[in-house]
Amino acid sequence: MVTVKLKSLDEIVESLRRFNRVFIFGCQLGSARCKNGGLREAYRVAGYLELKGFKITGVKSPGGTCILDRLSSPERNLLKEAEESSDVILSLACGAGTQLIAENVSIPVKTGVTTLFIGAERDGRYFEEYCIACGDCVISSTGGICPVARCPKSLVNGPCGGAIAGKCEVDPNLSCIWFRIAQRMEQIGELPDLRKPVPPKDYSLSVYPRKLVLEE
Repeated sequence: MVTVKLKSLDEIVESLRRFNRVFIFGCQLGSARCKNGGLREAYRVAGYLELKGFKITGVKSPGGTCILDRLSSPERNLLKEAEESSDVILSLACGAGTQLIAENVSIPVKTGVTTLFIGAERDGRYFEEYCIACGDCVISSTGGICPVARCPKSLVNGPCGGAIAGKCEVDPNLSCIWFRIAQRMEQIGELPDLRKPVPPKDYSLSVYPRKLVLEE
């Protein structure tokens, strides 16, 4: 899941200081899951902004703010509603959702969150980076564990010389991900496959911006 972090309320206020009427979008599909931009947080931000003198014209948190049909369906066009009632839109959706909103309205759009990474959730509280969307996935060769995202050096052919006692030399608080990859591959009977070199990464596949077109 895409993980975001709510900006400080003072920073949000500063970004909106030239405006009066504010429409707030959250995202129930992404930002809400990490408790930094769903409906609950959107209402909390709205309450704070009202105390600071702003007029809140609407608070919506569709399930999937990065899906245009969820924002501008024939039944209810949330983008039009926001655009016609407000001076500015504050988005608590991830970077993708916020940009999609901005591309489809004629008023300013400000972000209230910082998009951090694609990660995994543990216990509804801990979120850890698992993927950087490099466009050239190697995890079939590494026991289903990504060394590109989870090794600080993004090494794809084994650990560096600084890994000691299973710990990362860049951050000793981290386990060396290659130590964990070796353990995992031994567990599933694929340890000999680690001797097979992984080809150099094709970084042309991660040149931005990227797109995916589905086949008919």
